[in-house]
Amino acid sequence: MVGLLATFVHMMIGFLLIQSTWHPLLANLFAFTIAFVVSFIGHLGFSFADQEVSASSALWKFALVALIGFAFNEVLLIMLLSEGDLSDTVSLWISTGSAAVLTFALSRLWAFRTPHKAGGPVDVDPSANLTNQ
Repeated sequence: MVGLLATFVHMMIGFLLIQSTWHPLLANLFAFTIAFVVSFIGHLGFSFADQEVSASSALWKFALVALIGFAFNEVLLIMLLSEGDLSDTVSLWISTGSAAVLTFALSRLWAFRTPHKAGGPVDVDPSANLTNQ
């Protein structure tokens, strides 16, 4: 839900700015910045709250993940805009939606993952996944 909210915030701000005659790449950057804050706070406090990771550890990892996602978003947006087949807004929505999937996967697999103790066995409780779903 947090990822959907952040993606929606990104798309709506980007849409409004493009409609206000902002260049799509600049609108995307501004929208990304706002969505980053929404996403980090939401993921830390809700989506991955059970991971027991420190905010500072998650922040630098999530910032890196978000920047990778944003770079992917911008490159895809540039490619879509250069094709000229789609409107600026539709291009933004496609690039942002695609980047959101990538960002969520990297966040789940790395940025908000609890570090395991080196050398020790990892306790795996198969029923834990069932209760968290």
